[in-house]
Amino acid sequence: SILLALDPLTAIGTLLSDWTIARYTWIGLVVLGLTAVLGRFFCGWICPLGTLQQIVSWIAGPARRKRYKINRYKKWFSLKYIVLTVLLVWAALGANHTGWLDPIPLLHRAFASGIRPLWHGGTVPAGWISFGMLAAILLLSAMIPRFFCRALCPLGALMGVFARVAPLRIRRDQTGSCTSCTLCVFACQGADEPLDKHRVSECHVCLNCLGTCAEESLHYGLPTPESAQPMPALDVSRRRFLITALSSAAIAPALRASGSSIDGRAHDAIRPPGALDEEAFLSRCITCGACSASCPTGVIASDFGKTGVEGLFTPVLDMRRGWCEPSCIRCGEVCPTAALTVLDPNAKQAIGGPAEVTIGTAFFDRGRCLPWAMETPCIVCEEMCPTSPKAIFFEDVEITNRDGKQVALQRPVIQPELCTGCGLCENRCPVGEQAAIRVSSVGETRDPKNQMLQRLSQV
Repeated sequence: SILLALDPLTAIGTLLSDWTIARYTWIGLVVLGLTAVLGRFFCGWICPLGTLQQIVSWIAGPARRKRYKINRYKKWFSLKYIVLTVLLVWAALGANHTGWLDPIPLLHRAFASGIRPLWHGGTVPAGWISFGMLAAILLLSAMIPRFFCRALCPLGALMGVFARVAPLRIRRDQTGSCTSCTLCVFACQGADEPLDKHRVSECHVCLNCLGTCAEESLHYGLPTPESAQPMPALDVSRRRFLITALSSAAIAPALRASGSSIDGRAHDAIRPPGALDEEAFLSRCITCGACSASCPTGVIASDFGKTGVEGLFTPVLDMRRGWCEPSCIRCGEVCPTAALTVLDPNAKQAIGGPAEVTIGTAFFDRGRCLPWAMETPCIVCEEMCPTSPKAIFFEDVEITNRDGKQVALQRPVIQPELCTGCGLCENRCPVGEQAAIRVSSVGETRDPKNQMLQRLSQV
């Protein structure tokens, strides 16, 4: 989670949506402060997605003779500032979706939900979408070097705004030593145009232009009387900015409504252990996939459709892919924004009584259960149940089948207060496709309103 903690947009997004500087996200604010001094150094020297684009461009990018026109600044490159505005307005209204296009979470999610699940039962639709987004970015970078950085990256836009005040930047001497040979334009990664109007907000501080300048007319440092240059304004008018902000504010309530039921809870989505209540969880989760990547059983998957647009790419548990290991707390340890809190491993285990933390309750579908519906002996779910005493126990019955023979069966029954929702029973159920025992979010400790036994007692 180191790169996720370094991401300034993660810190700004969670600060706006939840009024919290969670865990190590304050490091991102330090990076943003350094950007106001050094320029967009993070983009040129640290960002792994920028590095991948640069490699693809170097291998399969446009020919060198075409780079002069491609590397020049285009007005539509300002689209990234519109994307940033939309995401920050949504975050300020409680719909934190910065992770959708923030390069660090996007790259992390593409591998966590698009590649790693191949070893755990196949990739879910959200994984293909995430990896498809990454593939599209790399394909576009083969046409225009670092296309995403130039035109769409909200993190680059945020850093570009702060870089405008940076005292350290590329300087061009005004003494006439420059011969306009355009070599610096060929080498430029970010369309900052060191040959013409240096756009410090577009400069990635790669310093490639310095090495290509035969006259040594360019240098990186503090201003001097010989290097004073006017700085072009951002190509985002005040009117365009206001229209974008107001439109985003109008859409935000619809996004929030799309992911919640009448009582404000997600549609029976089982969240990883340690998850905050649904509203706070969605405000902090940046859909980075760190929890999914850390899960040893592969039970955590990126959601697509179950929790609506608001919950897109957020982590949910799919018990047919894996189970929540009773003593495992990795997902909370790696979560950069504390949307998943760090638990005591003992809190998840029901040893000698109910567990302190549960993520749901298992229910039997007696129409699919072998002992209940098929008169076929099966004790898998009871054997797999990790609680002590077991949340699943047997009712011993003897029935007469259609052939008139007496059949002794052990029919499984759930004692819900002992169930932690770990899903091991559902994962190991021998019934194909939809298991005969399935975990529901009912009974999760994070939501006092989602308690089956409490509601029954009130009736």
